[in-house]
Amino acid sequence: MKKLILAIALATTSLLGTTANAQTIAGIVAASGGDFDNNFQDYDVLLTALQAAGLVDALDNPDDRLTVFAPNDAAFVRLARDFGYVGSNEGEAWNFLVETLTELGEGDPIPVLTDILLYHVAPKRLNLLQIIFSQQVETLQGATIKPFFIIFRDNEPDLRNPKLFYPFNLRATNGIIHTINRVLIPVDLP
Repeated sequence: MKKLILAIALATTSLLGTTANAQTIAGIVAASGGDFDNNFQDYDVLLTALQAAGLVDALDNPDDRLTVFAPNDAAFVRLARDFGYVGSNEGEAWNFLVETLTELGEGDPIPVLTDILLYHVAPKRLNLLQIIFSQQVETLQGATIKPFFIIFRDNEPDLRNPKLFYPFNLRATNGIIHTINRVLIPVDLP
């Protein structure tokens, strides 16, 4: 275990000084292009979700200091599968999630989507080691995430918990992005 922590610490140290082309968090996410494709490691679905919820500008303020736990496209496809979607197409998975969120939101998917997205943002910069050794992380949504090494315990006990996934410690001008392999859920869903 100590060797694994040391390896992560070394990886963290090597990434601490890098800023992704002096872009904001929104700029880095937007660099995915937003077109659904076959690259499950980028942020096309996240960008689409942020646009739908009207949250792109919230991640574009250069004066903020935020940490974003960014689900990659594979994470959103996994969430759609958790809700019953069969397939691997990013666009179809997004449409399925919108239908599911519409049901959960009693006809309006945006409040539920906004809560989920804000649950992925901490109101301060947290590098990898700070997260690993935290007992909980407060989010902009108002709930907490409980890190356990590289696993994040969210508030939905029936779904698998997300894990950190490469890239992590991706520096933006207004914070840090850590990629995760599943979507965090802020509440115990019915």
